[in-house]
Amino acid sequence: MARITQECVARIKDSADIVELLSKYLQLRRAGNSWKACCPFHSEKTPSFHVNPARQTFHCFGCGVGGDALKFIMMFENLDYPTALRRLADMNGIPVIEEEENPEMARLRRMRARVVEANTLATDYYHRKLCRDAGAAHVREYLKQRGFGIEIARAWQLGWAPPDFRELEQIARSQNMDDRLLAEAYLLGRGQRGLYPVFRDRLMFPIHNVRGEVVGFSGRVIRADQDPRKYVNTADTAAFHKGELLFGLYKATGPIGKAGMCVVVCEGQLDVIACHEKADIRNAVAGLGTAFTDEHARILRKYAKKAILCYDGDNAGIKASEKTFRKLAAAGLEVYHASLPPGEDPDSLIGSSGPEALREAIDTARPYLEVRVGQELALIQGDANARAALIPRMADLAAEITDRNRRDVAVADLATRLNTGLEGLRETVEGIIRTRKESPQSAPAEPQWEPGEEEEFSAAPMQEAPRRVIPITLHNAIRDTIFLAAVSAEAQALLLERIEELQEPIRWLSGGVVLQRFMEVLPTPGNPEAWQDFLQNLPPEQSAALRNMEITPVDIPNIMATVETTCSNAALAALKAHVDQLRSRVNTPGISWQEAAPLMQEMNELQKLINSAE
Repeated sequence: MARITQECVARIKDSADIVELLSKYLQLRRAGNSWKACCPFHSEKTPSFHVNPARQTFHCFGCGVGGDALKFIMMFENLDYPTALRRLADMNGIPVIEEEENPEMARLRRMRARVVEANTLATDYYHRKLCRDAGAAHVREYLKQRGFGIEIARAWQLGWAPPDFRELEQIARSQNMDDRLLAEAYLLGRGQRGLYPVFRDRLMFPIHNVRGEVVGFSGRVIRADQDPRKYVNTADTAAFHKGELLFGLYKATGPIGKAGMCVVVCEGQLDVIACHEKADIRNAVAGLGTAFTDEHARILRKYAKKAILCYDGDNAGIKASEKTFRKLAAAGLEVYHASLPPGEDPDSLIGSSGPEALREAIDTARPYLEVRVGQELALIQGDANARAALIPRMADLAAEITDRNRRDVAVADLATRLNTGLEGLRETVEGIIRTRKESPQSAPAEPQWEPGEEEEFSAAPMQEAPRRVIPITLHNAIRDTIFLAAVSAEAQALLLERIEELQEPIRWLSGGVVLQRFMEVLPTPGNPEAWQDFLQNLPPEQSAALRNMEITPVDIPNIMATVETTCSNAALAALKAHVDQLRSRVNTPGISWQEAAPLMQEMNELQKLINSAE
C-alpha cells in the first residue's frame, strides 16, 4: 500500500466533523456546548462519553479513552491507522493522494482501481438480477428455503449471475469498460476458445476488503448436476488475493473489538451471514474455499486475540478445524471450539433449534485441544494402543501454541485426559518444537482449481500428502525393560514371572503400551527377524519409538539382580508419574475443593511410598 502524503493526511483529518461522524455510530444528546452518549467501549447506563465540537475530540470519563475522529474509527471499527485513514477519506469524499511512485506501481494502482470499479458494477447487476429476473427464481427459492429473505440479500448484496453474459458486457461497455478489463477482473476467463464468462447460473457473494471495496466474488452452484465445483472464486487479480481475504471481515472488525477482541471463524459464506443476521453474532468471518492460510491467521491477529471455531459437526468439519487451529495457534491466537451437534452447521442449527442454540454453543466454547482430545477419546473407547497413538498426535497440536504459559496449561490438561505423565508429554511437545526450529518444513500446498473453461474441468481424485509419523515418547524405565527382555531369554522369562509388578509402569509411564504389547507377543530375544516382525505389527508411532534399538544377544551377568533393579526403577518412576498426573489435576483451573481434596490425599500417600523407596 502506497504512502499517503502528509498534506492529504491533514486534509482528511480536517474534513471530519466529529459530531456528524460519531452520530453515525452513537445516539448523541446535546449537553450544553458538548454532546454525550453511553460509551461504546465499556458497559455503562449513565452517559459518561463526551464529544467536544470545539476541540473536535471525544473523551470518556468512565474508562478514560479519548482522541479525535480518526482515533474513534480505529477503536470502533478495530482498524489499523492506514486503513482507518482511508475509511475516513471515503466517508468524506476526500481523494487519497499518495507519494510519487514508479511507473509500474502507478500502473498497478490504476488497474486495481479499475478492477474494483468493474466489480462494483457487476455487484449491482447481479443483485438486480437476483431480485427481479424470472430466471433467478430457483436461486430465490433456495435462499427462501434456507431462511434468507430479501432484506438479508440486500444487506450482503447477494446476486445471481445469469448463464448469458452479454447483458453485463453491454452495460460495462456503456461505462467505458472493455472485455480486457473484465478479463483483468476475472469476470471473463481466457480459454483455448477465447473469452468465456467465469460465473454462470450461480448465487453470487461479493467479496469486500476491510475498506468495503468489492475486490472479487465467490459463486455458488445451485443445481447439483450443473458443475462439480460447488464454489468458484475470483482468481488472483490486481485487487483480489484469495489467501489474504476473509468473508465478512469488513462487517466484523468493529464487533470483534466489542466482543473482547474475539472472532468467530466459520467454514462458509452462508454460515457467516446466518451468524450475523439470524443470531446477531456479528463478529463472524470465514475463509474463501477450504484453505485457511497463514495469511488469514496473521490478518485476524491484527483484530482479535481469541478465535472460536464454529465448524460443521461432522468428520470433514473436525478435520478442517484442525488445520485452522494450527494456523491460528501458530499466529498467536487463543483458539476455542464451539461444539455443534453431529451433522449440524451454524445455519442448520439455527433452523433446527433456534438462534439461541448457536449462541449457547459459542458462549460455552471450550479450548480447542480440550474438545479435540475429548472427541478422539470418545472414538477409541479405552483402546490402549489407540490412546498411545493419540498422545503424539495431540502433542503435535499442542506444539503449535506459541505462548508458553497457554501451552503449559494445555499440556497439563492433555496429560490428565490422556492419563499419561506430564513430564513425558511436556518433553514430547518441546522435542517437536525443537525439531521444527531445526528443520522447518513448509506445509503442503492446498489443491487449487486452475482457471480455465469449465468444460475442460477434470474431477481427478486428490492425493493426500503422507501423514508425518511422530514417535511416541518412551520413558527410560520402559525402554530399559523392553531392551532387557529383547536381548536376553533369561531376562524375558524373569520379567514374565513379574508381569503383575509391571502393570503400574505400563499404566503410568509414557510408552507403557509398547511394553504391554511386547509382553503379549514376546518376540524371540536376540532374533532380528522376530524383532522386525514385532515392529511391523505395531502402530507407526510406536514402531518409530523403537527404530534405533539395537537387538543382538547379550550375556548379562547377575541377571536376577538386573531384573530386580529394572523392575524397582520402573515401579518408582510409575509412582512419580502418578503423583505428577495428580498434581496436574489438582492445578487444573476452576477445580473445586471437594474435587481436589481426595486427589491431594492420594498424592500425599504416594509421596510417602516414594520417600521410603528412595
